[in-house]
Amino acid sequence: MTENSESREFGRSGWILVGVIVLAFIVSPLLIYLNPPYLPFKFAYLILPLIPALLLGGAAVWSAQKRV
Repeated sequence: MTENSESREFGRSGWILVGVIVLAFIVSPLLIYLNPPYLPFKFAYLILPLIPALLLGGAAVWSAQKRV
């Protein structure tokens, strides 16, 4: 029973992943909505959300590799 509970532990990497998810899905769109950038449409709504998406992908890969 100890091995199963240790392998299912949330841990620090899980909390980092949750933080990046909150950043990507709540904070970043809210910032773009409340303070729209004075840049061309393509940059503001296509490129700016790409930054948190890349962070989310990197954190997911890092978390998955850490568990193996």
